[in-house]
Amino acid sequence: MTERLEKEVIRGLIDAATIANAWILTAGINNGVSKLVGEGILHYSLLRAHPNTVKCIGMTMWGTINENTRLELKTASSGNPRPLCERQIPENIQENKETIEKNHTHCILFDGGILNEYLSDSQRNQFVTEACRNKDDDHTCYGVTIIIEGGLGSLEVINNDVEQKRPVVLIQGSGRLADILATLVEQISNPDRSQVWEPSKEEIEKAFERFYSHALYSDISTQIKQIQNILKDENRHLLNVFSVDRDKNVAEAIFKAIFNAIKKKNKSQNNQKRKGETLEEEKQCRKDEDKLVGLALKWDYLNGVLPILHARQGDMIKKKTDFIQV
Repeated sequence: MTERLEKEVIRGLIDAATIANAWILTAGINNGVSKLVGEGILHYSLLRAHPNTVKCIGMTMWGTINENTRLELKTASSGNPRPLCERQIPENIQENKETIEKNHTHCILFDGGILNEYLSDSQRNQFVTEACRNKDDDHTCYGVTIIIEGGLGSLEVINNDVEQKRPVVLIQGSGRLADILATLVEQISNPDRSQVWEPSKEEIEKAFERFYSHALYSDISTQIKQIQNILKDENRHLLNVFSVDRDKNVAEAIFKAIFNAIKKKNKSQNNQKRKGETLEEEKQCRKDEDKLVGLALKWDYLNGVLPILHARQGDMIKKKTDFIQV
């Protein structure tokens, strides 16, 4: 990933979180994207005179972090008996493990009772699903996943997201999985995305060879099936590609991804409604749209507001025509 792209992605992500009062979820360790995000939050707070605190939550396994970090956390926690505060791994054994990224505001550690255990996506998926559940009119949360580089394990994340109809933004140029999927998305659709088709096994293998060649030394048949599922026609509206050379900024790309997902959902509901829709359901749909308009105005994304206003204008004209005919 180039320095220009790195700066644009991290700045855009933090700007989006600040404007929308959003939470950022990462793997929480002092390495890779988690480290970049944490350092970006630190730089943001130093550059702003009165910064808003960006909520950044790290989610990882207790067995993933190194022994020194585990020992420090156990010692700092009240109520732990002394035997539990002793080392499990001798000091003379070097560990190739990470510590927690210190600029995250929160960290959730899951303990599976095994050392060297890595986090699956089930915890994050449950967390985001629950956060996005509409409990009342005062609670609105939109989930969106940003794939920066990404290993093969990120396919589980994306599969869970498309199953839950959550949008995904692929950062083109960041490498590995993000570039594989971004290339395939653009390769198997026309420029305006009005026509799409599904990739062949050979096209996916060529993308792997180009962006993730060492993965080909192992059996990637499972990963190819995962990619084919992700790139199904019904999921394509959830996949968004950000290009630093083409798009305005990451913050707008994030909102656009959310807007496209909700627009598709509302369009699907509109095709089924009108016949049996109750007044309460229509009111709820309007409330959802009002929240989206408010978010678009905060984000200064007027292109997101205009389609909603045009649709409402069309509804008003139709209702007026129906009234006159009656």
